[in-house]
Amino acid sequence: MKHLLSTLLASAALSGAALAQDIQLAIQAYTFRDRSFVETVETAKRVGLKYIEAYPGQKLGAGFEGTTDYNTITPETLKQLKAYVDKQGVKVVSYGVTGAGSDEQWRKLMEFSKVLGIGVIQIEAGNDRAGFDRAEKAADQYNIKIALHNHTQAEGLPAAMLKQLEGRGKNFGAGADIGHWMCANTRPLDGVRLLKGKFTSMHLVDVEGIAANPGLRAVPYGAGAGEIAAVLDELKAQGYKGFVTLEYEFMSPTLELEVAACVRWFNAYQAGQLDKNGKLPVANVGALWGGFAKDGKPATWEFADTDKEQAELEKKLAGLKRLDLVPDSIKGNKDGFAGEGPAKGVGTDEKAKYCQPWDGKAFITCSLAAPAAVAFYTLSSSNDGETRDPTEWVLYGSADGQTWKELDHPREKTFAARLQLKGFAVKQPEAFQHYKLEIIAHLGDKDMQFSRFALFTAK
Repeated sequence: MKHLLSTLLASAALSGAALAQDIQLAIQAYTFRDRSFVETVETAKRVGLKYIEAYPGQKLGAGFEGTTDYNTITPETLKQLKAYVDKQGVKVVSYGVTGAGSDEQWRKLMEFSKVLGIGVIQIEAGNDRAGFDRAEKAADQYNIKIALHNHTQAEGLPAAMLKQLEGRGKNFGAGADIGHWMCANTRPLDGVRLLKGKFTSMHLVDVEGIAANPGLRAVPYGAGAGEIAAVLDELKAQGYKGFVTLEYEFMSPTLELEVAACVRWFNAYQAGQLDKNGKLPVANVGALWGGFAKDGKPATWEFADTDKEQAELEKKLAGLKRLDLVPDSIKGNKDGFAGEGPAKGVGTDEKAKYCQPWDGKAFITCSLAAPAAVAFYTLSSSNDGETRDPTEWVLYGSADGQTWKELDHPREKTFAARLQLKGFAVKQPEAFQHYKLEIIAHLGDKDMQFSRFALFTAK
């Protein structure tokens, strides 16, 4: 990641200024559907976003009555909601996916949108020509744009969407979700080029692959197959001015960190900091943002340079002595799965791992032939998904294997890639014959795993 800088260069910032004015990033509130609208606003601000696309039916929260449904929200609550978002310094810029079945209902939807300052309404792509006529009539009357949204239905694919837009005016355009295109085996860049000049908004989503598979996982910008930088380049070349919306439909255990990674990637794109492929060579962005858990200020986020970290770790280990464990002394609180028992999590073999069902904690104990002071130890992520990774653990030492003393207690740790080895210093080493590693928390999978636990002392 040597090409990625933690500080914006002045020239790079200037080169991104025009784009920053023309295309801005919003967050679809459905990304945080596990919380209220008020909590979504707080989260958006925490990860560096101030533009929001609301969706119908999200509980308002924090003393507000009802939901974001335009059909049921009262005029008084709507007025209070507008005052709240203004005070928070955020803007509700779009709304959907929604719709209306009559001119009167469209009037109600447009009046709702007008109060909140919404500029784009997302409706579902399809073959309802008469319904689209009513929508466009309302759009022209209120000067609020309509955007055709898609999931993986055939009517939402680029050529079909283009046909639905035939004869439509400037207030009725495409609001494609390119992540859903990918899940329908469609390359986003081809679709964006086909719909040139037709966009009123876009759901900018990166996905792990392109295939006819609606279950593909959303991933941080630049980490998937969406060619997100090229899509933005194409929009810019088309003269598009407006919002692209991040909708992260995968409920990852590191959701906020992954959304924050998208925000930082987008800012890096604007500032010209990405490589020619527009990708970040990190498989898992859980460890990408230094300081996020502490105060969440975007200025404190820095890219984790895994190459540099590994080189520094190798240099550190070269100056230490790895301690040999007594054969057969390695025990765990569970046997682990076949071929993945406690002893497999200890040593230097990156292909070996200790994997066991998670029931709130896990530990292994081991013994030395004679007491020795552990000054440093290592732990690695394993081959399977990051949701099995430990995030908090305690290293203990003992003279008799019965009474344990805490030596190190890392918290909120994450691994930036599969098979990534990390090292941890023991601040006050003491000579013990027995050691225990106890996992306190992990990233939420039904199983927990780790690799390459090893103990080191000074040479």
